Amino acid sequence: MTSARVRQHLKEPPTATVQGHLDQQRRNLRSTKKPKANHAYWLPGIDETPGNIQPKNSEERCNHIYVECQPISGQIYSDQPGQVLVTLTSGHRYLMIAYDYDSNSILAEPMTSRTCPALLAAYKCIHQTLTLRGLRPKLQRLDNEASTALKQYMLDEGVDFQLTPAGTHRRNAVERAIRTFKNHFIAILCSTDPEFPLRLWDRLLPQALTTLNLLRGSRINPKLLAYAQLNGAFDFNRTPIGPPGTRVLVHELPEARGTWAPHAGPGWYIGPAFEHYRCYRVYITKTAKERIANTLVWYPSHVVMPKTSSTDDTFPRGIRTSQFSYLQENYYGAKYLIKYVRVPELLVDFIPMSRTK
Repeated sequence: MTSARVRQHLKEPPTATVQGHLDQQRRNLRSTKKPKANHAYWLPGIDETPGNIQPKNSEERCNHIYVECQPISGQIYSDQPGQVLVTLTSGHRYLMIAYDYDSNSILAEPMTSRTCPALLAAYKCIHQTLTLRGLRPKLQRLDNEASTALKQYMLDEGVDFQLTPAGTHRRNAVERAIRTFKNHFIAILCSTDPEFPLRLWDRLLPQALTTLNLLRGSRINPKLLAYAQLNGAFDFNRTPIGPPGTRVLVHELPEARGTWAPHAGPGWYIGPAFEHYRCYRVYITKTAKERIANTLVWYPSHVVMPKTSSTDDTFPRGIRTSQFSYLQENYYGAKYLIKYVRVPELLVDFIPMSRTK
């Protein structure tokens, strides 16, 4: 997955991305005020603090090296945003959003209500997730709404906690994480099929959190993604993903269908199956249940799926007909090409393949 491949199939920003991430225009853009001149430079013997030691210009080399140790603080922040508009058949109407400072990851857990048992159950899932991945919480900052049972559970687990003052949201770093998650999840909901049942929104959470943390870097190791810090490297070949909420046709196994029954049934793609090899989680419309499937046919409504053209079929080694000079340097590619095309006038780009060709 590269930016060039994304731009190849998305010529302009998708509407769903704009609907989820569009913010008001910022101030001080194209300001008419002249910027103040910065005369800060380093003079030896005057101020040799590490923050002020800078080369006089960008071309001058500097041998100063500074090392910073990043301690593992074990800080997490949590809060609950407002009620989701669509109530699920399972009863989930709320979310608990948690932000882990060390891994810079965002976690979410659905809840049926904002009562004490529901808050405690959601927090236990988040605490267990971080503990199993070696990021045991040590300091919990949460909103002023904290039940006695939740406080007792944190004390039993050895987690120190601090409550933010009422109405002071800037004390809780999860407020910015909630905004980031909501923008990302709203964009996902807007990119689903127009007929996708929104009551299944909680089933889209695993892929939403995966793609969100794949876009965030870890604070412990800047060379790792937040997802890799929690779960290891993500293998797209082992766990392929697609546009969530896409209409699909799911293959029916021979032993599960009749002799003259259709070979596929309608459903909705809701995410990858992380515990299976190259499989998908699909919501079957007929049975109203979730199924693990490995053979799907996609029918997206917003994104055009990549298709194989006759040119790609003729040149499997990546040789384009417009680059005929490359054939002189590639013996195997030229040999394969001559096998199919023996007339020079036929060296033109082929039209894309259709279902009848």
